[in-house]
Amino acid sequence: MTDDIMASRLSAFRPLVADLGSVLKDFQKSESKFRILKTVHPSNPFPQEPSAPSGDESPRTLFILDSSFNPPSVAHQTLAQSALRKTSTNQYAKPHRLLLLFATMNADKAPSAASFDQRVTLMSIFAGDLIESLKKESEEYSVVPVDIGVTTVPYYTDKSAAIESEGQQWYPAKPKHIHLVGFDTLTRFFAAKYYQKFDPPFSALEPYFDAGHGLRVTLRPDDEYGSVDDQKAFVKRLENGEMEKEGGKKEWAKQIELLSPNLKAGVSSTRVRKAAKARDWEEVVKLTTPSTSEWVKSEKLYEEDDRGAKMA
Repeated sequence: MTDDIMASRLSAFRPLVADLGSVLKDFQKSESKFRILKTVHPSNPFPQEPSAPSGDESPRTLFILDSSFNPPSVAHQTLAQSALRKTSTNQYAKPHRLLLLFATMNADKAPSAASFDQRVTLMSIFAGDLIESLKKESEEYSVVPVDIGVTTVPYYTDKSAAIESEGQQWYPAKPKHIHLVGFDTLTRFFAAKYYQKFDPPFSALEPYFDAGHGLRVTLRPDDEYGSVDDQKAFVKRLENGEMEKEGGKKEWAKQIELLSPNLKAGVSSTRVRKAAKARDWEEVVKLTTPSTSEWVKSEKLYEEDDRGAKMA
């Protein structure tokens, strides 16, 4: 992409910040728990007003990339592209669609750094970059519409319930939800502390798995979570019945797909923010998609963020 084209594209996105901010505020004032703000179609990298897919276009599988997008990075790109690789997703009913989901309430983090209107703008810019990258390698990847969605609920099970109940106009075929996550998120998904109102705690997950939803987990060996074998053993515990006392059912393991590690999937948004704070634009370019890095630079999004801590 030439400098002139990039500059033109970023210029077109600037009015979108206020537009998305207005739509987001309207959502936050409502009692809704889920809404799609924009959709980026393969035919146009600029976000459009969401509309219900008709007939055969209604997705049967909804891949969900749920993150704080603060900012989107090559890790998000890697998770999304992996899900849309033609050779690895044949087990999921077609048509496929991708939802980028941002929770305005997070179970573990307080809001900070880039404002929410900037966050959903970043998601929209990233979606356009993602589609362009998929189109360049369309023999390998499926090119699908990307929805930009928001939710007010913090937990995955509640998010899927909100999408099912309040997303019918966009997803009339009631697709299966496949969350795209790293191994660290899987451990939080099966952390009893989040389900203390339930007895046993993992009975909270029954509606999710009973509906046929699943998880696509990229393994991330490190000092905190152990080796690939250690991480596979975590799911084996569920499969072998070792979580039954907490309400975890053996058959749920069949709905958890484990993927080999990918170095890019370990890139953190914290690392991007630190590089942006230091004005290390070469590093930012390496860690994000092209338009995302240019937007972060042009809008000076993280100049005031010098904490380097994880943020919502």
